[in-house]
Amino acid sequence: MYTIEFTIKEPQRPWLVKVFVAAAFSGFFTYLIHFFTTTEYNTAQKWSIITYFVWFFGVLFVFLIPLIAQHNIHLNFTKLKIKHSYSIGMLTYNESWQDLKNLEYISVFQTQNGYEINMWFNKNDNLNLAALTDADEAIKQGQFFSEKLNIDLLDARKRGYHKWVDKTASKKTNTIVYKS
Repeated sequence: MYTIEFTIKEPQRPWLVKVFVAAAFSGFFTYLIHFFTTTEYNTAQKWSIITYFVWFFGVLFVFLIPLIAQHNIHLNFTKLKIKHSYSIGMLTYNESWQDLKNLEYISVFQTQNGYEINMWFNKNDNLNLAALTDADEAIKQGQFFSEKLNIDLLDARKRGYHKWVDKTASKKTNTIVYKS
């Protein structure tokens, strides 16, 4: 078994969203029970109506469950493994540990709401590791991830000004030093 060295958790969903989802499912099941207890149907009609309700439940499930599910990412830096888990209340689904293959670099870049730290792998695939509002904290976290994963760090906090960070020199001087 692999020990978890770092966990990235999504923020909690607002309680109003949870109440909306609970009300939608409660309404669906209440209507379903009411529908089948108050009306008489022949067998063919019952099966077509059951098919309709199963389809409608699937649509509700696909669109509403992601609103309340919390996604967690667990990283093991020593074994270079990653595991995703999803939880809704007390129910949790854990995927198996997967290898982090073809790691390329960590990038720190500016968005409208702050700064994001992404891990790039398999040429153009990326995984968002963190979103922060402070530029200095974002670059520090980017250095942390790049050192733990032993890959390069790209400082892309300014549009059009992307520079590779020299991790060794930055560590010695305690400031950001870029490669020539």
